[in-house]
Amino acid sequence: MLCLSSLRFGLRHCLVALCSSALAIAGCGDDTAPDDSTSTSTSSGGNGGTPGDGGNGASGGFGGAGAGAGGGGAPSAGGGGAGGAGSCLDEGHTAGERYSLGDNCNFCDCNADGSTACTDRTCQGSAGGCEYDGVDHAYAEVFPSTDRCNDCVCAASGLACTRRDCTTVEEGAILVESLDTPCGDDPTFTAQAVLDGLPFDDLEAPFAYNTTGPIYPEILPDTTVRVRVVYDGGFAVCRIPNPGQEAFDIEVVAEWITEDGAFDEGFHTYLRRNAGGFTDVWSLAMGAPPNGLDGTFNPACLDANGFSFAATFDANGTADGFAGKACETDILLSVGSFLYP
Repeated sequence: MLCLSSLRFGLRHCLVALCSSALAIAGCGDDTAPDDSTSTSTSSGGNGGTPGDGGNGASGGFGGAGAGAGGGGAPSAGGGGAGGAGSCLDEGHTAGERYSLGDNCNFCDCNADGSTACTDRTCQGSAGGCEYDGVDHAYAEVFPSTDRCNDCVCAASGLACTRRDCTTVEEGAILVESLDTPCGDDPTFTAQAVLDGLPFDDLEAPFAYNTTGPIYPEILPDTTVRVRVVYDGGFAVCRIPNPGQEAFDIEVVAEWITEDGAFDEGFHTYLRRNAGGFTDVWSLAMGAPPNGLDGTFNPACLDANGFSFAATFDANGTADGFAGKACETDILLSVGSFLYP
């Protein structure tokens, strides 16, 4: 498998692209082309009216709500759209808050007057799945163990099950039953501590396109990228491949949005944090199939074969990340990268 990268991009990102699950899922999931309308419509938050005609779309993506070109006739996903019960303020949200719609890829911005501006993304298939007792299960699906005592989940690393006193059977990783449950011998290494310690959950940084690649170089001017990490009550899995190598995988929803509109993506993915190692980081890995982007990016390949995204947040307050594309069968290329600060 070939991996091409600019010097700015770095070997580290190349290895992440090869080793993360992002590329493993880049060619799977729903390969249906996204809706032609990627703009969103606003809802006034009053009585639940009829679907709008998309006349005044709102960006709702990079840096909050704003007027944009109208899209198709889809109703707003916000509080006052079709069948809506009230404003976002009445629903308990605060002005300026960006909150998840619960479909693993779309978000709404709550405005000061109670109206909302929501994304209208086509949610893609999530990161893989697993097989248990001859049955296929989707990523993040929780189901009972065959011992009729424990529960299991399909995590990014595979099968994970609770370890209740009713059984001594150990299958896969450990599905923790509370965010305060330690992973390993360190009582302070919990999923809640991982989430609380995340250096950034909403980051904006300059994004440089790779315009110097030997094949299929990018032609877009540099822009700004916004990366968000949202924990929305998902599962947490403790992995202990060997003593001293404890790690958490926590189900999250992530957004990758560029100011130029090339990327406007939402991902159902995981946040990973290792208890020890050479680096002290939190990491994200995401992927999208061909025709699976909600932004306007054109890979300009002979045969586009998927996209990968990754971000790393360091405990020292720095962050970096990249977007990549797979062309033809096995040509892995850098689309662009960011460094913060």
